[in-house]
Amino acid sequence: MSSNEQIHITEVKFIKGVVSEEAILYDGIPQVAFIGRSNVGKSTLMNVLMERKGMVKTGRTPGKTKEINFFLVQWKGESGIQEAYFVDLPGYGYARVSKGMREALQQRISWYLTHPVSDLTLVVLIIDARRGLGEEDRAIIETLRERGKEVFLVVNKIDKLNQKELYQMKKTLKEDTLIADIPRYFISAVKKKHTHLLQRDIFTKMSNVS
Repeated sequence: MSSNEQIHITEVKFIKGVVSEEAILYDGIPQVAFIGRSNVGKSTLMNVLMERKGMVKTGRTPGKTKEINFFLVQWKGESGIQEAYFVDLPGYGYARVSKGMREALQQRISWYLTHPVSDLTLVVLIIDARRGLGEEDRAIIETLRERGKEVFLVVNKIDKLNQKELYQMKKTLKEDTLIADIPRYFISAVKKKHTHLLQRDIFTKMSNVS
């Protein structure tokens, strides 16, 4: 799939939620994982990218996702129908759950991201433009770097910032050496602003490995 080719998604379906070792982790289909703090707009963004309303359930209560949810996305590529899993990981950093639950979710996320033989190809890390890159986000990036995983950094909710605030956010991230070579996307999932650029690059990446 070339970078300027139009994306034609043919089917999207929920496959299953995973909490422990299962064959879907290494069945040969490439995976793109979506991760971020609770309430960064992850579910909304995934629905936009998959062009399906309500496929990933959104709710007013952060921390709703407890399983690692696999969605099979199929699209028409240069070599015919191609497919990949879009993987919805639990949000992290939500204070209104028990300490035990927070630790369990963190362990589940870490287990998935560091799985030695999974087909994880790309990780899309989403942050809130109003909060910036937090310590938990940075720790995940460092873990992924150690594992040689490719990362896209998505700065969501830019519609909540004025021009001065957005300029400062971009400047701060540009000067951050940890993410110097990581592609960055400044978007609003709710308003679908610049999401087509992220969608294009994700599907291009997945087409090259599927």
